[in-house]
Amino acid sequence: MKVFIHYIRDYFKEDFQWAPHLIIGAFLAVSIGLNYQYDIYDQILNDHHKEASSIVYLYLFYLVAFVFSVSIVSIFSKKKEDRPIFNKKYLLFSLIGILFLSLDCSYYLMQFSVDFLEDVNPYIARWVYMCLSNLHSLLTIIIPLFLIYFAVKHFKPELYGLRLNGAKVKPYFWLILLMIPLIYLASFQPDFLEAYPSYEDYQEYKHLGVDQWVTAGTFELCYGFDFLSVELFFRGFLVIALSRFVGRDAILPMVTLYCFLHFGKPAGETISSIFGGYILGILAYRSRNIYGGLIAHLGVAWGMELMAYLQG
Repeated sequence: MKVFIHYIRDYFKEDFQWAPHLIIGAFLAVSIGLNYQYDIYDQILNDHHKEASSIVYLYLFYLVAFVFSVSIVSIFSKKKEDRPIFNKKYLLFSLIGILFLSLDCSYYLMQFSVDFLEDVNPYIARWVYMCLSNLHSLLTIIIPLFLIYFAVKHFKPELYGLRLNGAKVKPYFWLILLMIPLIYLASFQPDFLEAYPSYEDYQEYKHLGVDQWVTAGTFELCYGFDFLSVELFFRGFLVIALSRFVGRDAILPMVTLYCFLHFGKPAGETISSIFGGYILGILAYRSRNIYGGLIAHLGVAWGMELMAYLQG
C-alpha cells in the first residue's frame, strides 16, 4: 500500500487545486441529481440507443461534460499557454475520443447482428447479443485507439499504459479487499439488484447442449473484456496519452466523462465512479500504466456480479 499512498500523496502535494475540484464536483452533483430525478439518461438516451440518432445524442451528452470540465480546469491553469482549452492537439484527440465513446455506448450498429441472429437461431440470439455487446468495444474503442497510436508519435513511449514500466499491482488487490464489504452492503439495495447480475439466463445452454456455467462463464469473460476497453480509454488514452499535452489537467475532464458514462447505472454506482475514477486517474497519471486500475476494476465488477448471484 505504500506505493499507492505515495502516488496519491505526491499528487495532492504537487498538483491539487481546490477551486476546480469544488466547481466540477458541484457540477457533477447537480447533473446526478437532475438525471436521477427526471430519469434523463434512460428516457432521452437509452430509449433510443438502437437508433442512428443515438450516436449524435450521446456525443452531445458527453461533449457537455467535457467542455464544462475543460473550461473550469483551464480557468485555473497557472499559465495561459498551458490551458487545455487552447491546446489544439489535446482538444482534437479528446473530441475524436468522445466520438469513439459515443459509438461504443450506442447499440445502433449492434442491431444488425440482432436481426441476423434472430433469423439464424432465436433461442440463443439474446445470449450471443449480450456477449457481443461487451465485445464490440474491440471495434469502437480498442482498434481505433491503436490506429491513432500507430499514427501519432507522441503516444508511442507508453502504449496507453500497457507497458509495465515497473508497475506494482499488489496495492490494488488490497483495494479490492477494502471494497468487498461495501459491495456486500450495496447488494441489498433494490436498484443494485435491478441492474445486477448483468447476465440474464434465458436457458440458452439447453439449446447449445452445455452446462449452465458454460454460458454464464462465457458471458462473464466477455463482460470483463469490456472493462479492458474502459481502462484503456479513460485511464490509458484520456489520462496517460493526453497528459503529454496538458499534464495533470487531463484528470478532471476524464473523471467528468467517466461519471456521465455511469448515468444509466444505479445512483450509488454513479457517485462512487467519481471517486473511483479520480483515484484511478491519479494512479495512472503517476505510474504511467493501467494494470492496477484494470485489476481493481475487474475485481469490483466481478465482485458485484458475484454478490448479485448470491442474493438471487
